[in-house]
This record gives sequence, C-alpha cells and structure tokens, in this order.
Amino acid sequence: MTTATRAKILTVVLTAAALTVAGCAGSPGGASGGSGSTILVGEIAGTTGAYGTTGQAMVNGAQLAIDDLNAAGGALGKKYSFQWYNDEASATTSSQLFRKLVSAGAVAIAGSGDTGPTTAAESDRAKIPNVGVVDDGGLTVYPKGPSNPPYSWVFDTGLNTFAWGGAVAQYALKNCTGLALLHDPSSYGLGGEAGIKTAYQAGGKQLTVDDAITENWSTGATVGLTSEIDKIKTSGADCVDVWLTPQDQAAFVQQAKSLGANLTVLGNDETDADSTFSDLAKGDADGVVSALLSTEVQPNAKLAAFQQKYQARFKVASTPFAEASYDAIIMLGAAIKSANSTKPADLQKALNAVSGFDGLTGTLSFTPQKHTTIGPEQLTIVKFNGTDKKWEPIGNQ
Repeated sequence: MTTATRAKILTVVLTAAALTVAGCAGSPGGASGGSGSTILVGEIAGTTGAYGTTGQAMVNGAQLAIDDLNAAGGALGKKYSFQWYNDEASATTSSQLFRKLVSAGAVAIAGSGDTGPTTAAESDRAKIPNVGVVDDGGLTVYPKGPSNPPYSWVFDTGLNTFAWGGAVAQYALKNCTGLALLHDPSSYGLGGEAGIKTAYQAGGKQLTVDDAITENWSTGATVGLTSEIDKIKTSGADCVDVWLTPQDQAAFVQQAKSLGANLTVLGNDETDADSTFSDLAKGDADGVVSALLSTEVQPNAKLAAFQQKYQARFKVASTPFAEASYDAIIMLGAAIKSANSTKPADLQKALNAVSGFDGLTGTLSFTPQKHTTIGPEQLTIVKFNGTDKKWEPIGNQ
C-alpha cells in the first residue's frame, strides 16, 4: 500500500504512549537485543482495526518461531529476542516504529501487513531485511510490476496478491459471463487487481466494472456499497470480486441479497484466512468463492502439529498469516546460521540463496528476482458451505 494512499485513508495520531505500550517484548531473561547479548528480531503488525486478527496472528506466529529457534539453541552463541509494535494501520507510525527497531539493533524486521509499502521503503533506505507478511507481496514487493526487480531488501512469505488475483480470475474465466471488481486503492487492492487483469487480458476478456473503494482500515467501519451493487447489476456481470476488508465483504453480500442481486461473490486472501468474514456475513456467506493455500486444504503432519500447538498456546485457531510469519522467522534463523553472521548484507545474500525450504505454507524459495514465496500453483479454489460452515475445495476448477 502506498504511503500517500494510506495517509489519505487513515488518520491516526501518533502519541508517545503508542510507542511505549503498543508493543510487547518477548526476550529471554529480559535481555535487550540492542545490548549485543541477544539477536533482536522486530515486527510491525496492525493488531487493531479492520485487519486486527491478521496482525495478531502474525505476531503469534513469529513468537512461536522465536521460541523454537531458542529451544534449538539460538545462533552464534546467542539466544533470540523479539519486539513487536502495533502500527495502527498508520504509515507515519509504521515509519517511526521501523526506525526505532533499527536503532534498537534489530537484525531484521517482519511485517507490516497493513503498512507494507512503508516498511519496504524503510528497509531499502536502511538496508536491513524486511521479512514475513509484507502487505501480502504483490505491488508492495514489486512496485513497478512483477516483471521488474523487487525491493532488494524485502523477502515476503505472505499470501501474495498477484497469486490470489490470478487464481480467482482463472475461476471466473471458466465460470462467469462477466466479472466486476471492487478493490481498495492501496497496493493491496491494486495488487489483486493486477493479478486479475493480467489473467483476463491473457484470456481476451475485460472486467465489466473496476472500481476503487475507500475503506476505513483503522476501525473496520463499513462503507456504503448500494450504489456499487446497482452499478454491477446494470453492467450485466454475474460475478463480482469484492477485494475489500472482511467487514466490507460481509456488508456487500448482505446488501446484495437484500437488493435481490443474483451474483457469485469472489474474495481475496483475507476472506477465508479466519472466520471474521463468515462470522459477520452469517448465512449470506454461503456460496462465496475464494482461494486458499493448498497446504490448508490438506495439512501435512508438520502443519497439523503446528496448528495444534498454536491452538493450545493462544486459544484460537491458527491462520495462514500465522504460519507465513512463522516460516519467515525460521527461514531468517536458517539464513543467520548459513551466513554465520547477522550483518545485513550477509543476511540479504543468504536469503537470496534460499531454495527448497520446507515451510508450513509449502516449499519456499527466493532468488534476487523472486522475493515472494507464494504462487498460484500453491492455491486451491474453495467455496463456503453455509451448512457446515467450512471452506470446501471445488473440483476441477
């Protein structure tokens, strides 16, 4: 998401209290990462607002990874410490928090899911790795498009918007007469739009509607979508991808039903990541189509064990964002051992050489050109079954 766009969408006042109480530390023996006695890893995540459950899952996943790295003996004769902050979906706050973590001696910073373009730009400026869920990859990592070089210091393990957009577009090409798209005007929404339009252009088709919707990420308050529903109905589209927050997706399906709009609703990577959307939409969630990591559809023993551990620790179900965050920190730990160093340039080189990493979200790799780990081949199209309240795979789609 671009800083300018986020600034227009969100106005969050930065106070001293936000800097001192928003974060929670988890460092062995209370040791400070800046003192040299531990290896400090930082994280910035929006743990409140529209994507609050995603941000908290990111923090939880990272904390479990730090715990596992320390249980395995740490690295370079040291243990790891962990410091995270809530950016409150504010680019200004995020920038200040990033610099605070760099000053504290963080060797890498994970996130942010809400302000990824800010952390990506800060990592490029400071020349320090930015890892994990960085606003779901896409245009955040490749600001000039996927065929151009990525940010050289960003290593994203998140749920890549290019991949999700491409996957749902392929479903729509096979099953929809006309597809409309509503998306937020950030790099998150524009990344999804890019993935969808790339697939549609390759298929020789165009979207019937392609509108940007300004949302309130800081609180999750919903926006009015009645006029958009009327516009979509007039366009002749029978499908619509609502690339918006789970709150606005739920509001859309409920409003569409009340207005008698017979539309197949498609989603994004947040739609089925946890129960936020389906809990809000209730019965109107039935039949919504999205994509899900194939590892989530058929978890292997390693992922199942992690999900059980996560449930026991945090008393909520794990999500793909928790697992992607965990993968990033474990991968960072492997890079530190491989490089035998925490120097930024050494870590950048080691991360660029990661190949065939056995992660919870799949087999992961980076190269100097490839700085997102998730592709459309790792996704399965799913539909929400309102009776069983489950996302179920759709065969041959």
